[in-house]
Amino acid sequence: MKFEKKALKDNQVQLTVDFDQETFDKYKNSAARKISSKSKVPGFRPGKAPLDIVKRIYGDDYVDEEALELLVHDKYPELLNEADIQPAAAGKLEKVEKLNPPKLVFVVPLEPVIELGDYKSIRMKYELPEITDMDINEVIHNLQLNYATAETTDREAKKGDLVNFKLTADIINPDEDQSSDLLKDSPYQMVIGEKQREEFPYEGFDKELIGLKENDTKELSYKYPKNASLEKLQGKEVKFNIAVTGVKALKLPEVTDDFAKDVSGLDSLETLKTSIKNQLAYNKNADYEEKYYNALIDEIIKKSKIAFPPVLLDDEIQQVLHEFEHNLAHQNMDMETFLKLNKMEEADFIEKEIKPVAQRQLEHSLVLEQLSKAENIELQTEDLERVYRQTMYEYQTRDDFNKIKRELSPKKLANSVLMQAASRLMNRQVLDRIKQIANGEEITKPEEQEEEKVEKTPKQVKADSPKAAKKMAVKEPYVKREEVKNE
Repeated sequence: MKFEKKALKDNQVQLTVDFDQETFDKYKNSAARKISSKSKVPGFRPGKAPLDIVKRIYGDDYVDEEALELLVHDKYPELLNEADIQPAAAGKLEKVEKLNPPKLVFVVPLEPVIELGDYKSIRMKYELPEITDMDINEVIHNLQLNYATAETTDREAKKGDLVNFKLTADIINPDEDQSSDLLKDSPYQMVIGEKQREEFPYEGFDKELIGLKENDTKELSYKYPKNASLEKLQGKEVKFNIAVTGVKALKLPEVTDDFAKDVSGLDSLETLKTSIKNQLAYNKNADYEEKYYNALIDEIIKKSKIAFPPVLLDDEIQQVLHEFEHNLAHQNMDMETFLKLNKMEEADFIEKEIKPVAQRQLEHSLVLEQLSKAENIELQTEDLERVYRQTMYEYQTRDDFNKIKRELSPKKLANSVLMQAASRLMNRQVLDRIKQIANGEEITKPEEQEEEKVEKTPKQVKADSPKAAKKMAVKEPYVKREEVKNE
């Protein structure tokens, strides 16, 4: 076996391999035995028919095809070893240049290469949002609205009233490929003076309802700014027709201890306010942290060099797409319906919407893994066990847990959960470390870390992202089988 090795630009390598005819002839004999063991050859026991008989019955091409498959299966691992290649994923037989003797061209994806820049020079202040009395009062006011009583009135609508109406909207001068129709007699309701939950029609639209009574109509137009959040309406002028179907005066309940008991079951208004503050803090802190760490990792990526083979991005695209379809299913919608409603082709949607998300996720994941190595992050066994229990509990409360149990053996499920737990814990510790760095907090110096490692306790586990858990994973018995590609 002779080969030539050529580096490709996209973090892959091309291997052109020559096999001698004698080797291939041996595999032809093996192919003949395989074929005759699966298909009955008259006059011979299964697997015992000679090569020339099998060729005469099934043809040279079929035998060569089977022989090539056996050759690649046996020799490809040996080829990678001789070429000193650690693949990131399965390689691909790109071309058969000739067959007798075989000359094959493989393309092998290489492990990603991440060169971290000077991430320790990045400064980004970490400041959790403050929960104010105004925030708490806003939640209480929304609870008042939810428990308000509504009384139909025939007077003109004013601030604080609930107005029901039908809305028709048309784009003035739409683009050539754009329909002018946006809405046709769509039912809406708004409380005048309250913040809208939807972006559409636009902020301040509720003021147009002031002074209208039941059965009144009103026509108006609005030009959306070029930076409007609704991309399809950026810079467009839209004509609206309002037809009021009802006006109701809202009576809000008084904010008292009894109100607190009615809306929450808590014993006092003060307890309700404390509960609201804690929930707001949890939600706002989680939202802040997500944005903070994403921005921080983006800055690290800008200073770094990242190379990965296309297959890794393709896999990430499939994962993001699967998650998107899963979310659509929870809204009782499928991909085909979604694409039709948004007038998009699947290929364009994947390229413009899914691929950028997948690439960002992949780059974040690769950088976090490299940071774990650069910062010598170690996991404590007890921490890993705690996160494992938490992750397993989350699995057990999923609505598709029974399906997962059917698809995975108990050992495989345990291993999968363990890998996820290790990844989650590792990422958390890496994020904590880069937050310390970005805020200029004192961190143990690398040379001090080296000294500490000399007396490392058995409860510490050196970790490289999910690989950290391999020592703890339950081993599956080895079963030789054909690979089956599952979505």
